[in-house]
Amino acid sequence: MPATRLHTVCPHDCPDTCAMLAMVQDGRLVRVAGDPEDPFTRGFLCAKVNRYPERVHSPERLLQPLRRKGPKGSGAWEPVSWDEALDEIVTRWRAIQAEWGSEALVGYAYSGHMGQVSRGLPRALFHALGASQVQLSTVCDTAAEAGWAAAYGDVSPLDPEDAARSDLVVAWGADVATTNVHLLPFIDDARRQGARLVAIAPIPNRTARRADWFLPVRVGTDAALALGVAHVLFRDGLADLDYLRRDATGWEAWAEQVAARYTPEWAAAETGLTAGQVERLARELAAARAPFIRIGPALARHRTGGRAVLAVALLAALLGAWERPGAGAFLETAHAFGLDYDALRRPDLLPRPTRVINHARLGAALTELQDPPVMALLVMANNPAVTCPDAGRVRQGLLREDIFAVVHDTFMTDTAALADLVLPATTAMETEDFFRSYGHLYLRHARPVLSPQGEARSNAWVIQELAARLGLTDPVFTRSVPDHLRAVAGEETAEALLRGRRVKASPTGGPGRWGTPSGRVDFTRAPEYVPDLPPGQVPPYPLRLLSTPDTFQSHTGFEGVETLRRRAGASRVVVNPQEAAGRGLKPGDEVELYNDRGHAGLHLEVSDDVPPGLAVVAGQRSARFFLSGGPLNVLTSSELTDMGEGATYQSTWVEVRRKVW
Repeated sequence: MPATRLHTVCPHDCPDTCAMLAMVQDGRLVRVAGDPEDPFTRGFLCAKVNRYPERVHSPERLLQPLRRKGPKGSGAWEPVSWDEALDEIVTRWRAIQAEWGSEALVGYAYSGHMGQVSRGLPRALFHALGASQVQLSTVCDTAAEAGWAAAYGDVSPLDPEDAARSDLVVAWGADVATTNVHLLPFIDDARRQGARLVAIAPIPNRTARRADWFLPVRVGTDAALALGVAHVLFRDGLADLDYLRRDATGWEAWAEQVAARYTPEWAAAETGLTAGQVERLARELAAARAPFIRIGPALARHRTGGRAVLAVALLAALLGAWERPGAGAFLETAHAFGLDYDALRRPDLLPRPTRVINHARLGAALTELQDPPVMALLVMANNPAVTCPDAGRVRQGLLREDIFAVVHDTFMTDTAALADLVLPATTAMETEDFFRSYGHLYLRHARPVLSPQGEARSNAWVIQELAARLGLTDPVFTRSVPDHLRAVAGEETAEALLRGRRVKASPTGGPGRWGTPSGRVDFTRAPEYVPDLPPGQVPPYPLRLLSTPDTFQSHTGFEGVETLRRRAGASRVVVNPQEAAGRGLKPGDEVELYNDRGHAGLHLEVSDDVPPGLAVVAGQRSARFFLSGGPLNVLTSSELTDMGEGATYQSTWVEVRRKVW
């Protein structure tokens, strides 16, 4: 029987949110491809998603509910029915509520499935239960978002497709070729018309290798570079003062009292660049007809990360770029869609205000909270034992015998391995949902292209079944996905999507329409420079840890694909030859990264691409892929950023030593 071609959507945590074609034959997904008719996907997929049939049909998929029958983490399980599992959850939750109160319950769904129903409906359940709430996304982008909002408010003023109209694209802390690959064709379109690509990053990543000019800045010093550029723009009369007078507030005082102090020589000393490079960057930005600055959220994952994004974002205003087609700064598109998320998440169901747990401090919550302690945890589409900072404490909390933990996922993750109940989840190919991108302006809807594999069930199905057993009668718990779409996006938009039409949002904000209190670009919160490591403070260990995206294993969601595991190879740490020689280490050695929080065993790679003082590890992988210890986030702390209460992964200091067996 020939394969049937069906439309679907990639559900993973990526700005591209690709429109996909799925080829299904005899009940199996046999091939996927990018939709050639989609203006953003443009007919191709990334290396990971091209292997999606192997993920869906992986022999490692969870296909039935499992109950722990030995000590936590022992790997001893017994199969149970869905009815048994759901009834046990409800019985345990009710008992915990009776003894400890509703705030002893914690539950959330995160980025393993980016569908709005898959992520939003669990929040409605835990609102209705009066549970402790989880402040999500702090492990990812809240610091970047806070820095951006300080300047412009909650707006998304650029269409990323307009990068094709630029004559100077700056990838600032954004490895576009790895994490935003569908933006590359638009950049390439611009380059064919004469545009230049500048990459700013600590190491020569894949985007830097394609660039016309690469600026290797020290980790955590992007704000210093932006301030040095601002100094040159004002000093040399290159700032667009007419635009600033019309559309900005607080800029005069900031120019005189702040930017005037940060000379190119000062910026060079902070960043590791030369004063000439700082000057040249300022001049190239000022000379460009339409500079397009792509800001990567990773820019903000250190102690002063919010200030860094704020400083870089304000350069677009100093240049007057916002009044020119294809010009400005681009962080994300999430604020362009005008969706009513509360119609799905239903915060109005919360009977009273409750405490909020920062996602980046989940380990502390599981081990330290009292009055009441966390006694029950439901995790859907997330692997906090690997991805959360201070992962050792997350594991310590999950190992508590008195905490009732339930994990709903597609594979037996490190988090699932420590649960009391493990529930099999559908992939997006087996799920109906709708998707809002954060890297383009298209809203997407996807119907299932396959029946659920084994006994796998969607997030929505699990939440609906739990709500019914808990006696929750609000209509939000019985609506279909199309009805959720209508409630969140409105009838007209929903009907267009349900009929297979393309729906594109429009940018929000822009000159005279910013989301700040004044409606203007706001310089009043623009930063003075605060170094990530205070002057005179000696780091506790000599190497700074830099985790970078990996092409094949960016996170544990693709670990169930053997082909991608092979292509990613063994977990490894890369250091400069000087650092290796000083420790008597050589390429291929089995080594351990360590600090006072934990250790992780890896294979050593030595490269001049990595400057002295850095230890670079690509991807986030489960503990079993390390030679010892692990995962990588056992080394990171739960310290938070200056803005947005985000994770500070890049403010981690380690040492490396030869592994001793």
